[in-house]
Amino acid sequence: MHSNRMTWNTALLSAGLLLASCGGTVEDATLGGSETDAVATASAELNSPIYDRARAFAAANPKRDGGTWDQWCGSLMFRFGQLPASSARDSAILAYHASDILSLNAASAPTGAFHWWDIGAYGHVGADLNGGGSTVFMATRNLAESWGDAIGINSVSGYSARTGARYLGWSMDYAGGRIAGGGTPPPPGGLPKTSTEYDGIPGNIYYQRIQTVGRRDFGYTGPIDGVTGPNTENIRVRITARELNSRGGPRTSAQEDGVPGKIYWTRVQTVGRSFGYTGPIDGIPGPNTYKAEHRICGYAVNRAF
Repeated sequence: MHSNRMTWNTALLSAGLLLASCGGTVEDATLGGSETDAVATASAELNSPIYDRARAFAAANPKRDGGTWDQWCGSLMFRFGQLPASSARDSAILAYHASDILSLNAASAPTGAFHWWDIGAYGHVGADLNGGGSTVFMATRNLAESWGDAIGINSVSGYSARTGARYLGWSMDYAGGRIAGGGTPPPPGGLPKTSTEYDGIPGNIYYQRIQTVGRRDFGYTGPIDGVTGPNTENIRVRITARELNSRGGPRTSAQEDGVPGKIYWTRVQTVGRSFGYTGPIDGIPGPNTYKAEHRICGYAVNRAF
């Protein structure tokens, strides 16, 4: 435990506000790559009041009492949520046992819900900022985007995949305490629309939508975590090719094999005219062609569910 770092007053200390002890280790690295696009995409599409408050809290408290937030997930929930002293517990797992778990389906969680994991001796907890488990505020080094020293966001699936933690479900209360303003239902389908349709910039929600459609339509069996890789990229090309093929010919076989070729890129450039592409129709991809490709795929996955 980290009681030597506590600087709050005696009354809060006597209330048991140790609230440390989350799963993971100090050595765990923050995720990079495509996952870092999650906040830019999610905030543009879903900027809930609780999300805004979390950003402001992290900006004002990038460190916890001058140290790291790592291992202090319960403390973050208590302080950010301005929970009553009666909600204070010595660890996340103890708070979990004192909370009313409503569902194991993270996609059904509204804003302000608490998500719980069984990991290590003390468990882990985070607060849902936008609903649906895609943007969860937490204290850990296993983040999709860092907003300070081990404080930031990840999705439920992203944290679970990164750590191997067992997801325990979500509750609206933290040992009886609730975050003010919570309860807004998640977006239809569990995911917001992706802004990639409009700006051509891929992000976490874009890839989660690709993975969701891929699982339903193309045999994708990987995680729905918004982290791209070879399998997700293959599905992305197949979804894009299906959209291209629905708009006329010549037909590209990339819909079946996910391998882009001359016809695929020519069709991207041709259809891309409707998405702001102004370059040559030569079947040779470059930055503008790739941007058009992402916009076409974003359009497709936004209408897939």
